Amino acid sequence: MEHEIVNRETPEMKELISGIREMTKRLKEIAETHRPLFGGEIYLTGREVCERLFISPRTLQDYQDKGIIPYTQIAGKVLYRLSDINHLLQMSCRK
Repeated sequence: MEHEIVNRETPEMKELISGIREMTKRLKEIAETHRPLFGGEIYLTGREVCERLFISPRTLQDYQDKGIIPYTQIAGKVLYRLSDINHLLQMSCRK
């Protein structure tokens, strides 16, 4: 049985390295955008809510204080249900 020497310059190795890089890139994209479900709900951070509503963190705090936006606090982290944000947008939409 003959053994073949494989190094980084062989076409097979270049293809393998390219595939690994592409897979790593895709996994990073998924990790950055993936939102786990809790009880079937998607939760957003305050920053994500501010970006979606085009409001400042202070305005978001005012909305919380006034009961306009419901929120959940888990271990000191404030989270907002996506369904609540979508409902708020639907109720605020002018026809």
